[in-house]
Amino acid sequence: MADEPLDIADYRDAIESLLLTGEELEAAFPAASGPSADSDDPRAVAITSHRLIVCARELKRGSSDRWAFRSILFSQIEGIELTRHETFRRDRIDAWAEVDIQTPRAAVRLHYANTGTAREVHDRLLAHMLTLEARGLP
Repeated sequence: MADEPLDIADYRDAIESLLLTGEELEAAFPAASGPSADSDDPRAVAITSHRLIVCARELKRGSSDRWAFRSILFSQIEGIELTRHETFRRDRIDAWAEVDIQTPRAAVRLHYANTGTAREVHDRLLAHMLTLEARGLP
């Protein structure tokens, strides 16, 4: 799989405009491996001091541009799973990963060609979940 990073500058700007008073943006990551901007799949995720923001964008050039932002409070995340896949070729190993986020209402799957990015997203979310648990919050 080609590992072409998605330019998320537009997403980051939009996310920063959504931050609440006192909320800090910790990190923003691409949420998919491909450059396609014409699907409703998550395209970027942001981890803030209060929540996970999942961004989707459906761009139909010359016709419309639709942005969707889903906020998931860390306390609403029931589980998180990191899955790494490998395909063996004669001259290389193609690796990719997925981060699955379970909430009471739905699941979110994030696809990554860069397994290190997937691991960082997983670990940051897990750290927030463990912090809430240590504080005795649901």
